[in-house]
Amino acid sequence: MTIIGDATSLILLAKAGLLELLVDRNKSVVPKLVYEEVAKGKDKGREDSMLIERLVAENKILVMRVDKSTKSKIEKLFNLKRGELEVISLAFGKKDTILTDDKKCLNAAKALKINFINSLDVIVALYRNGAISRARALESIDVLEEYGWYAKNLIKNYREALK
Repeated sequence: MTIIGDATSLILLAKAGLLELLVDRNKSVVPKLVYEEVAKGKDKGREDSMLIERLVAENKILVMRVDKSTKSKIEKLFNLKRGELEVISLAFGKKDTILTDDKKCLNAAKALKINFINSLDVIVALYRNGAISRARALESIDVLEEYGWYAKNLIKNYREALK
């Protein structure tokens, strides 16, 4: 499966220690703008940014440019900006899956019938595929709860999905 990720989701999965597992199991792509957003964290010494930069250097995450006309059309339709706009634009018309935790981006994906997952879905999938233990999955959800902007009931539902 090809996964096109946005900055927030990549950073959250890096903080949870799961990004490398994800990219080892899936073709992973980011739009150029998303990579630039993430790379800004390197100047601040952010480990997640340095990990993502290494994965790009190792070609485990591919950086791609977005078609300008597609981007323009989607921007007008959904009023998306920056990285989320580019993620949707790259996935538009393809069978790829986007990785985002951004509500506007998720709504645009639904409207355009683009496959999508969020960071919590990744944790559950890695657990169900035997890539991580239940304990590690729960710890990863704790990290996402700390750094992300998830509703309490959503976190609760994902914890229950690990039973």
